[in-house]
Amino acid sequence: MRRHLIALCIASSALATPTADKADKKLKPIDMKGVLDKVQVFRDDLGSYYVVPTVSQFSDTDAANEYVFFGDGKALYRQRIVGFGSEPNGKHEWNLWSPRVKKMQTAALELVDGKLTLHCAPKEQRALTALKADEVKQLFAKAQFFPPLWQRQTKLLARDDDGVYYFVDEYREEYGGNGYRVFVGMKGALKELPMTNVVSDSGGEIYATKTGQLKMIASNQKGPDAGKVMWIKGGKKTDLTVLEPLENRYLIYRELGIYGAIGAVCDDL
Repeated sequence: MRRHLIALCIASSALATPTADKADKKLKPIDMKGVLDKVQVFRDDLGSYYVVPTVSQFSDTDAANEYVFFGDGKALYRQRIVGFGSEPNGKHEWNLWSPRVKKMQTAALELVDGKLTLHCAPKEQRALTALKADEVKQLFAKAQFFPPLWQRQTKLLARDDDGVYYFVDEYREEYGGNGYRVFVGMKGALKELPMTNVVSDSGGEIYATKTGQLKMIASNQKGPDAGKVMWIKGGKKTDLTVLEPLENRYLIYRELGIYGAIGAVCDDL
């Protein structure tokens, strides 16, 4: 299979309707006029809809891949494509950012002979039902299409030796960056702490809250604390173990209990 990898910055129960964080920036609807006959629409048994392009109808694959969407019948969100593959026989596969899939790097949509299959787990396949032409028109008439719902990414994930996690997120660069938030707590019970100050310079970074400070000291500094991340509360310093976000994406987006549905396929896992 020929692969066209698209590099992305990835920090990334019952079906829940995706809702943006109240602090997130309002998304502008995407004009879908003129592409009704260039896309194919499918639905699953949970009431969600999947839109993929008829690749041959577009000038190139980059243009086609702008039209991969997922959502309910009211709002559908563009999916972040991590990789795309095609074969001469017309088979197409989209690898999608979906941090809630377990034991997989990405979720995947596979289109073969007009049939679309969703992969949310290594040995799981969900066959999706194609909408008829009149059903597609009805969906387009009532639904709105938006850019990706999720606007944030991980800035820092760490924990202490007692299993207390310390997490910082920020806006993705495409949304301006910054907008830092700090969460602290045991797995499944992290709470957001009110911020009082943010420091970022050649000496490191400090995320100050009303409860304590999360401090990252630059590795180029002198002294025994160089390169360390620590939680400082009441003058007491607790050294933290830094965790790689990509390797812990399922922990971040599912198990920590910080986020709800993020508008990505396989949200319902």
